[in-house]
Amino acid sequence: AAAHGGDVTSLVLIPCISKRFPDVPIVAAGGFADGRTLSAAIALGADAVAMGSRFATTKESSLAHQMKEIIANPELSGGSTEADTIYGKNFDGIPARVLKSAESSRLNKKPASLPLVIYRAFNAAQKMNIPLYKVIPGLITQFDKMYMVAQFGAATESLMKATVDGNYDEGVQFIGQSQGLIEDIPAVDELVQRIILEAIETSSQTFETFSDKE
Repeated sequence: AAAHGGDVTSLVLIPCISKRFPDVPIVAAGGFADGRTLSAAIALGADAVAMGSRFATTKESSLAHQMKEIIANPELSGGSTEADTIYGKNFDGIPARVLKSAESSRLNKKPASLPLVIYRAFNAAQKMNIPLYKVIPGLITQFDKMYMVAQFGAATESLMKATVDGNYDEGVQFIGQSQGLIEDIPAVDELVQRIILEAIETSSQTFETFSDKE
């Protein structure tokens, strides 16, 4: 999935979870962006899907328009396909998938140094009006956990540059491989209607494929 995902793909994870927890509603995420993938998720055992990358690239989304254009138009200079992502944990301390760019490649090469992480985390805490006295004790008593949180805080500036400012060259954008299925920036209502119609058509075609034909 985009942002912080796991090691098991949706194709395997969904049926495993639905089999082990048949009474638990499952909302699948990771690779879903149209009616075909919705139909596939239902067939695998999901009850619903989350389409983060797809709905982030809609007219109503608050994502910077420049980033929407890059995600939705692979023919543009800097435009992106399903292959244009990077997956790793060096950016913010947690395994995450981001849009491939010179900056995201640089930041994912190696973890930031401890002093730099703490410095950036404190700056992020100040911008979010979080008192430093709430941050420092955690760094001392639960260093491993707080260091991970500090890494994420340190990544805030790069995330803001992309998502808010639309700065592709200096920012970092969380994105899924499903960006390869995204080719426009529609209104949410239009998108939902399209997805539902395509899911119905896809499910009908699947049924016909496996039906007896005389």
